[in-house]
Amino acid sequence: MNLKPFFQIMGTPFAWISAMGRGLTRSGGRRTRPGQSSSAPINAATTPERLKPRPGSRPVEPINVGMRLNVLLVFFLLAFTILAARAIDLSWLQGAELQRRALNQYQRKIIAHGQRGRFLDRRGHTLAVSLPVRNLSVDIDHVADRVQLADQLAPILGMERHYLRRKLRKAKTGSFPVIARKLHPGIIQKIQHLNHPALFFIPDMQRFYTMGEITGHILGFVGYDGQGAEGLEKVFQKDLHGQTGSRIITQDRMGRVMPTVQNITDAKPGADIVLTIDATVQYIAYRALLRGVTHSKAKAGSVVIMDPKNGDVLALVNQPAFNPNNMLDSKPDQRRNRAILDAYEPGSTFKIFTIGAALDLGLIKESTQINIENGRFTIGDRTIRDFHVGNTILTVSQIIQKSSNVGAAKIGLMMKPDTLEQYILNFGFSRPTGIEQNNEAPGSLADITHYRYVGQANRSYGYGVLATPLQITTATTAAVNGGLLRSPHLVAGRMIHNQQLSLSRNEPKRVVSEQTSTILRRILTTVVSTEGTAAQAKVAGYTVGGKTGTARKASGRQGYMSGSYFASFVGFIPAEDPKIVIFVGIDEPDTKLYYGGLAAAPVFREIAEEVLPLLAVLPSTPVDVKLPPARTESKPPPLPTPPGAKPASPTAEEPATAELGYKHLSLAEAMEKAKKQGVVPVIKGSGLVTREHLEENGDLHLVLE
Repeated sequence: MNLKPFFQIMGTPFAWISAMGRGLTRSGGRRTRPGQSSSAPINAATTPERLKPRPGSRPVEPINVGMRLNVLLVFFLLAFTILAARAIDLSWLQGAELQRRALNQYQRKIIAHGQRGRFLDRRGHTLAVSLPVRNLSVDIDHVADRVQLADQLAPILGMERHYLRRKLRKAKTGSFPVIARKLHPGIIQKIQHLNHPALFFIPDMQRFYTMGEITGHILGFVGYDGQGAEGLEKVFQKDLHGQTGSRIITQDRMGRVMPTVQNITDAKPGADIVLTIDATVQYIAYRALLRGVTHSKAKAGSVVIMDPKNGDVLALVNQPAFNPNNMLDSKPDQRRNRAILDAYEPGSTFKIFTIGAALDLGLIKESTQINIENGRFTIGDRTIRDFHVGNTILTVSQIIQKSSNVGAAKIGLMMKPDTLEQYILNFGFSRPTGIEQNNEAPGSLADITHYRYVGQANRSYGYGVLATPLQITTATTAAVNGGLLRSPHLVAGRMIHNQQLSLSRNEPKRVVSEQTSTILRRILTTVVSTEGTAAQAKVAGYTVGGKTGTARKASGRQGYMSGSYFASFVGFIPAEDPKIVIFVGIDEPDTKLYYGGLAAAPVFREIAEEVLPLLAVLPSTPVDVKLPPARTESKPPPLPTPPGAKPASPTAEEPATAELGYKHLSLAEAMEKAKKQGVVPVIKGSGLVTREHLEENGDLHLVLE
C-alpha cells in the first residue's frame, strides 16, 4: 500500500505547528509590528497605554505558549504513530488475507471437471455419455436461519426436513456444502423462485447410459463423486476422467451468482473408450436371455458371445439386470456380473476339454470304442451314472453326442493326473481370463491329492472344477478355432483426437493342435442332431456344433442341493469355420426344464438366428424363407391396446389405433417402460423411438432413428 500521500498530508500540519511554536517562543508571546524587529525590548516608552497594568490588579504572568505547543505536538506525533502502525498492519501484515476475504465476498473458486469420456460400441454407437446438470450448494455465512432454510428446501427437493436441518447445522462457518446433486430443471426453477442469497448452483455432469440395463453389467456405473464405481467405468477411470480445471464465479452484493464465469485453468475432456461390443447383438442376447429365464422360471442366467478368431466379446448379458440410470431401484444381486463373478461346476460342457486332451495326446480317436457298462461305473465307494442309459459300447463321438459321464470318466483315467491337470490349466481354468473387468473370479480346481483316482474321474466330466461362464466360453473358442487360447476382450481401444488407438494384446497360446481342433469340431456337430442332447439348438441353413451341460449345484457343505441345477449350452457357428461362439447358462431352471438341451439350447438358437445375418454370415445350405402374406387394400383390424395405454380417437382417414406411448423415448427409457408392462420389444435402429407397432400376436416393434 502506498503511504506517501498519507505522510504528505499528515506532515503538513506538524511542520506548521512546529514553526509556529518556534516563532512564539522567540517573541515571548507578542505580535511583531510592521517594521519592528521581533527581538526589540519592551519598555515603558514603547508600551501602549492599554498594555499597562491597572492599579490594584494582580500582575499577569507571561504564558508559556511554547510548552503547550510541544505537548500538542507530542500528542499529534503519538496519534500519527498509531495510525501509521495500523496502516502498516493492514496493508503489509494482513494485506493478503484481507484481500482474500474481500474477494471471497463476491468471488468463489470452484473445481471444473473435464467432460467424462464416452463409451462407444464397435460401430460407433454411443453407449454412455455425460450430460450437463447442476448441483445445489449453500453459502453458510449468508444463512440467517438454517432451520427455516431447511424447511423451505425440503418439500422442493423431496427430502426429509430433519435430514436437511442436521446437514445445515453441521456445516462449518465459511463452508459451502452441497445440498443436492444433479437436479431436474423443474426443481432448479422452484429453488430460483426462493431468491435466497445463500443458494447458488454449481455446474456438474450426469452419466447417462443409452441402453440402460442392457449394458449395465459391462459398463457399470459412477458414484455421486463422479468416480467409476463398477465395471468399465471403474477400470478405465483415469482415461475417462480427463483433467480437472478451475473457474471463478462472481456474486453480487446480495450473494447471488452472476452469469459471468472466468476460467483459470481449462478442464480437459477424458478419452472415449471403444468397445468390442455390438449394441444390436447385445440387445438380441439380452432379449433372448430374458425370455429364456422367464420361460424356465429360473433364478438367473448369463450369455456370452465371442469371436473365436480374436477373442472379441460381442455381447455379455446377465439376468437379473439393473438400470444404471436409476441406481436407487437396484439391488446388489441385480448388479452382480454373473458371467465373470459366479463360478459353477460346469458339468458335461467340460467333456470338450477332457476328450480334447486325450485326442491331442493320441490316446483315442473319434471312432475309439469305450465300454460304458450300461451307464453305471463304480470307482472305490463311488458310482458314476449316466442320465441316458441303455448302451454298453459307445464310440468317442457317441460319448460326446449322448453326453456319457461314464465314457468321459474312463477317457480321463487314461491320462496321468498331472497331465490332465496341465491341459485343464492350459485351457485357462483356475485363473482369471484377464478381461477388462474388476474382481473377476479365477475359478478353482479341487485338491485331489488324497483321492486321485476318484477325483480325476470327477474332473473328466466337469465336477471338482469351478469355472465362470466366461472361462467356459474362452476355453471353447480355443478348442474350435484351431487350438489357440486367446484372452477375451471387451475394449478395442481409446479414441484420442478422433483417432482410435488399439490396445495391445497378448499373443495367443497353443493348447491343442489344429488337427485335434478339427476333430473336436466334427465330433461336437453330432450333439446338435436328432440323436444328440441339443436338437433344439439347430439353426436352419447352418451347421452347428456344441455341448450341453446339466450340473447339480453344490450346497456349500458336503454334497449337492436337491433339485437345483445349472443348465448350459456352449455352441459355435458355422461348425466348419466358427465365426461366433455362444454360451448360455440358466441357473436353477424349473425342474421340468433343467436339462441344458431344454433350458439353454433354445436361447442359443434364438440368438444365432438373428445374429448370423447381422454379421453377414451366410447359410451353407438353402433355407426356405416364409414370406409374409401379400398386402391388400383392405384396412387392417385395429391393434390391441397394451396395458396402461389409452386408445386414440378414430378419424375419418384411418382406423382407431392404440397410442403405445413409446415415441420420442430413448432406448433406455423405452426398455424401462416395456419392462414395467411385461413386454420385451423388438428393436431396430438407434436414437429415439420414431415408430411403434404392436402385432396381433402381442409382439411390440420399435423403430429408433
